[in-house]
Amino acid sequence: MKIHHEVDPAPLREKAYMPIGDQIDAIMKGFDALAQQGVKLPDSTTEWIESCKSVKARFPKT
Repeated sequence: MKIHHEVDPAPLREKAYMPIGDQIDAIMKGFDALAQQGVKLPDSTTEWIESCKSVKARFPKT
């Protein structure tokens, strides 16, 4: 008789992923790079990028 134990992957994944703020920052930088290459992004995405840049300018890393 074999006993099967299923492991919930959610906590393992949560620990393995980079922090959510870093993930969002990477996504923002990717969209910004596309915009810099001339890719037309939705207005809401462009506004979000500019909002993120504004926050980074107001609170720069030390």
